[in-house]
Amino acid sequence: MKEVGLIGVGRMGKVLSRKLSGHVKLKIFDRDESRLQAVAEEIGIPTAASLEELAELGTIILVVPDREVISLIKDFNQMERALIIINVATNVARHVLVATASPQVQCIGAKFIGQAKEIAMGAEPVILVDERPAELTALVQEVFAPVGKIVTGNADAVTYINTQAAEKALTAAVLIEETLRSQPYANADVIKSAISQVAAGILKAYAEDDLGPFAREIVRAIRAKLRRP
Repeated sequence: MKEVGLIGVGRMGKVLSRKLSGHVKLKIFDRDESRLQAVAEEIGIPTAASLEELAELGTIILVVPDREVISLIKDFNQMERALIIINVATNVARHVLVATASPQVQCIGAKFIGQAKEIAMGAEPVILVDERPAELTALVQEVFAPVGKIVTGNADAVTYINTQAAEKALTAAVLIEETLRSQPYANADVIKSAISQVAAGILKAYAEDDLGPFAREIVRAIRAKLRRP
């Protein structure tokens, strides 16, 4: 199996560690030692004691906050070792990766149209992978094969896609909350259930083309309203 390192075992990092375990020879690292050990013991994955040890594997997945991606690449630049870095952080653009990395460090974006909790529960995310360099695209496809559906193109587009999805969903949630709050029977539990079960369930059903007759009528009315000048 291919040797791969993974940095960052927060929500998404833990999910990826579990998905990749057994598919690649994985070793994980996190600056939070207690979190690292907890995930390692739960999943049964070896840990790396340092970035230097992880770099020896040749391929590293960064599953860290945006602000940490660049500093980590700079750390790896100083090691003067040939290395492939797969960046998962949504808001770090490809041109920033290329400008930061030294000649021996190759970077590629592999960004998720998905949510860590949903993936952990079995949902299949779409992973948009940079289409160049081609040899790295093929590598990412091989590594992430058990994780989700892989599409090649411009991974930076995920920033727009996820932002639009999040903004529209949160707008709907806020509108539901504000609308129901004025009703005498709508306490906090009612509002929470309306958002987390009714609204979220309908969104999933819409995405899967599994709406019932009542919901389909609402969709037709919404589309007709949107077409009006």
